[in-house]
Parts: sequence; C-alpha cells; structure tokens
Amino acid sequence: MNNPVLKRLVSGLIGLLLLFYIGNQIYNASYSGVKTETAVYANAEDMVQMTGTVIRKEQLLRQNVQGVLTYPLGEGGKIAKGGVVAEIYDSAKDATQQQQIEYLTAEIARLQSLSNPGDTYAANPGSLTKQINQSLTEILTSLQSKDYNDLPSKRNTLLYRMNEQQVVTGVTKDFTARIAELQSQLSAIPATSGRKMGQVKSPVSGYFVNAVDGYESQYNYASVKELSVNDLKAKKKPQVLGSDVIGKVCEEFNWYFAAVVNQDDALKLKEGNHVTLNFPFAVGKTVPAVVLAVNQPNHQGDAAVILRCSYMDTGIASVRDATVQVQAGTYSGIMVSQKSIHFEKITKEFKQEDGKKKTVTKEVQGVYVMHGNSIEFVQVIPLMSSGSYVICKELSDTDPEWKELMTKSSIRLYDEVISEGTELYDGKVVK
Repeated sequence: MNNPVLKRLVSGLIGLLLLFYIGNQIYNASYSGVKTETAVYANAEDMVQMTGTVIRKEQLLRQNVQGVLTYPLGEGGKIAKGGVVAEIYDSAKDATQQQQIEYLTAEIARLQSLSNPGDTYAANPGSLTKQINQSLTEILTSLQSKDYNDLPSKRNTLLYRMNEQQVVTGVTKDFTARIAELQSQLSAIPATSGRKMGQVKSPVSGYFVNAVDGYESQYNYASVKELSVNDLKAKKKPQVLGSDVIGKVCEEFNWYFAAVVNQDDALKLKEGNHVTLNFPFAVGKTVPAVVLAVNQPNHQGDAAVILRCSYMDTGIASVRDATVQVQAGTYSGIMVSQKSIHFEKITKEFKQEDGKKKTVTKEVQGVYVMHGNSIEFVQVIPLMSSGSYVICKELSDTDPEWKELMTKSSIRLYDEVISEGTELYDGKVVK
C-alpha cells in the first residue's frame, strides 16, 4: 500500500467510521426514546350532544264557532285555567275595530292618569330618570332573549314614564289636547262595531302556543319514563288535525327531552343527576334538568335517555325536535393525554380481613411515569375523557380507592408521564 492516494482514502474512511461510532455512542447516551408530559391539575366539563324530542303535556284548543280570531295573549304567554285564549268576531273589520277601541280606551286612561296632580307632581325627576333607564334595560333584555310577549306592556310603561317626566319637568303642561283627539277617534267608531261571536277558553293553566304539529299526543306523557330505544327510533307520523284546532296549551311544570345516545355517552348520564341543557340551534339558552331515566338493555349498546325539566318559556314551548348539549358534570383532577393511557394486566396479593392472603389478577388503566431513568406503571382512576385528554382522580393514601390499587401508587401532580415510547414496561431503565 505505497500508493499515497489509496492511503489517504483508507485514512479518511477510518476517520468517518470513528466519527460515526462516537456520534452513535453520544446519541444512545442522551436519547431516551420516550417523550413525557407533566401531569397538571385541571377542571373540565363533560358535554354530551344529543338529538331528540320534546315531550309535553299538551291540550289542543278548538274553535267552537266560525269567525275571525284575535289572540289577546301572545305566543308562549301564560294562561290561567278558564282564561281567554282567543276571541271570535264576525268579520276581520269587526276584529280590527274592536282592537282599535281597546287601544284608544287604554291610551286615554293612561293620559288621564297623568293629568291627576297627585303622585305625578310629587315625583322626583332623578327617580323618574332611573325608572326610564330601567324600562329601557328591560326592553333590551327581552329583545336579546327573544322574549317578545311582554314587550307591548314594557313599551307602554316606558312611554308612561317618559310622559310623566315631561309633566314633572314642565316640558308639557298636560295632555288635554291629545286626550280630546283620542276621544274624537273613539266616538267616530260605530257603536255596532266589534261584534263578538264567541271566545276560546283554556281548560288548563299553562303556556299558550298557536302552532300545532300533530305530535301533541304521539307519546304517552304518563309513561314517558319507560320509553325505549325502539320507541324513540320508530318513525311516528303526525296526527291529522282538524281545521277547528287553533293552538294548544302546554301545561306548566314538567316537560321531557327524550333522545337516543351511544353506550359511551350513556355512561356519563346517571339517573337522578342534575344537568344543564343548552339549545344552541333553537332557543339559544341553557335550562336546568334532571336525568329521569337511562333505559339501556343489559347496560350495553344504545340507551334511551329521558331528561326532566320544569323551566318553560316562549321558545321552549314551541320546540319539538332539537339538538341539545347536555353538561353532564364538572370534574377536577389530574389531566393527562389520552395517548398516555395504557391497559395492563396486573397481579397483586391482598391481605383479607381474616388475615388470609388472596391473589388477584386484573386489567387496569394506568400511565407510565419517569422516575429518574426508570419507568414505573401507575394505575389511574378516570373521572372523564374528552377523546384527547383524561381527567384522573387525585388519590391520597387515606382514600378508600387507595387500598384497591393494583399498583404501588397512583398518578400524582407533576409526574412526568410518558406520552410517546415503545416497549414500555414497569421497571424498565432508560438510557
């Protein structure tokens, strides 16, 4: 090997091999082959989304005589038993004139009360300003929550307070001219106008809804707790209603939301638990409810979930089929990544109360944690899972579950939990 070129090539190759060997040793000494995440404390809400049906106790209302209907009660308004839901007139002209008579009479009465020097002239301008601002806030709140039933009444209250402020501050002396004008309009309406043919009264107290869908009696309200998955999955046809049906009354108190959920979601809903319903696509608000029943044959497969609620308003009174989000609970504990959870079969010897020892083998959920350069498998007790993370119960040695652990300990706050790694096992030493 006297060729100098060949000598340089061999020397270079040996140098490269030496560098590769040294680099490989450094890599093996510093790279553990695992990735870890620090276990932290967290709070989380367990949400279940379901699509189902609202079941209420509903009474259909029927028109007893033919004619033009007017509704003194707004959509979703409260009605007492025997209260007037609708009034029937001979013609649309009669109905319009009667509404005009009622409006003019009420407006005259309000303005006449402002002409009374009693409470009006003793009113404090500052107090009236606060009342006006309060009325404006109430109107804006009703508009934001889409509660339109009380808007006419709130509008009249605001107008009255503004007029009262004008009298108190001297902007307007009185409303004599306006009262005379309204009385003239009222006198111009013929005395024979507004002939009423009849009324529709409610047989029960509740919330009035003038829209019907034919599903008012498709489910037995008295046995709603026994509804099954097959009952809810069956395609029910709406009942054909006669032309005399003008609306319905949803009785107050309890109504139900029934839906089919999968096995995983059914585990999150326990009978008797208090939950919160959110109607994001219909009502746009949250209401409290109770899990009445989770009907699941053999605790496997889909389940029929029945939720009971006693909160009612205009929007809810009109909803039938809807998608809701159910807040099943709020959990606090140690949060770990879902991919760090493993199932391992553990064998442990327990000492029984009689002093005898018993060997138990069980498959448990747990995570691998780093202690220095060694790995330990510790059992976890999951409280909830979101699909990407798991909230685990933080155990101390005084908790009853501690005695039932199959591992020496459970996960602790700030443990270095292995989220990625291969060939993991308890006691493994990582370089």
